[in-house]
Amino acid sequence: MTTTPNIIVMNHPTREQLEKIYDILDECFSVGRAFFQERLDLDTTYDPDTTWFAMVDGKIASNVQIFPFHIRVGQAILKTGAMGSVGTDLNYRGLGLAHKILHAQTNYMKETDYDISLLLASKHAFYEKAGWRLIPETAFAIEKPASLEQQQSSDEIIPFEACYLDDIRFIYEEFNKNRTYTVIRSRTYWNDLLTWPEWKKVDCLLLRRNEKIVAYGIIEKKDTEQVFINELLYLNEAENGVEALFHALCQLRQNAKQILAMLPEDHKLYSYYQQHQANSIQINMAMWKMINLSSTFHKLQPELEDRLNRSNIIADQELHIALRSNEDCIYLDYKHKRLSVSDARNHTNPYTSIEVDERELMTYIMFGYNEAGAAKDSTEHANILQALFPKQQAVFYLTDKF
Repeated sequence: MTTTPNIIVMNHPTREQLEKIYDILDECFSVGRAFFQERLDLDTTYDPDTTWFAMVDGKIASNVQIFPFHIRVGQAILKTGAMGSVGTDLNYRGLGLAHKILHAQTNYMKETDYDISLLLASKHAFYEKAGWRLIPETAFAIEKPASLEQQQSSDEIIPFEACYLDDIRFIYEEFNKNRTYTVIRSRTYWNDLLTWPEWKKVDCLLLRRNEKIVAYGIIEKKDTEQVFINELLYLNEAENGVEALFHALCQLRQNAKQILAMLPEDHKLYSYYQQHQANSIQINMAMWKMINLSSTFHKLQPELEDRLNRSNIIADQELHIALRSNEDCIYLDYKHKRLSVSDARNHTNPYTSIEVDERELMTYIMFGYNEAGAAKDSTEHANILQALFPKQQAVFYLTDKF
């Protein structure tokens, strides 16, 4: 007769328990124990409440980490639970431990003011069962340039040093002001980032013009035929130096044949890639979950109001929308160019009901509404959805990978 194992899911491990979690991750992943330990030990904002684990008959058997991020949606900022470091002891697989942890973490995030959750994964079916939804993205690939681009006489390309951190912080903020899907990087985040394992896996070059840092680029440190540019950002004044910086980054990877990048259409390199017959590659990595529809839309309210006011079709209308996703509903009332967001229906208003599933809604929020790819049920409300969720120049930089 087999006995049912005693499973307990909890967070806030002791140091001894955290060491056991690192041991499990060491067994599960080839990057090794130090990779996971350094990521938490060298994070000065680390909160043990974000480390969750399952115990089976008193032994730690599985774990999942929440990395708290804040992600922009236009001028709005959403608190995001980035899920990572998912590992289960080989001896305890098949008990549904990771799913139990993810369920507990979802409740925890609802209680602690998270709005949405993101995870980067290849096992999509596993996480779909836990409520995360895959939203494909696009990378572009071109053949590695054969030679260096001619630089302006006033330009220098130099390696990154810590003394230039404030310069690249400024460029990052300028380039990503109100840019959806980008991570808010505080000074503390930047300082910690330079100590994390992922930073050891990249090279960073700077473009200096007349003694001023005006652009920077980060390329992954891989000796493979395909290599990613993690990010390449610049001030407006440096647009004409972007290609030279890109070429310099490419030359660091002698064995690379293709250079890949995730590029919004307003990036200087986007047109460069198109001119060089870029191939589009679908990236099936990012999976999303709505944690709290109400808090998300209350935080989005100023951004959504601005969007409606800028719409030639909607701005002068009066709208009352009941937006439903799964079992949740949020009410949007727009009148005299003011938008209010409420969890409760105003019974004096006639509401237009719009129903979208969670995958569609997260796609609209992050990338914008696309009528061509939308479900038939939503196309009758295309004008409203396009006004609320216009196309975004959205990008997630691989530097923020977790």
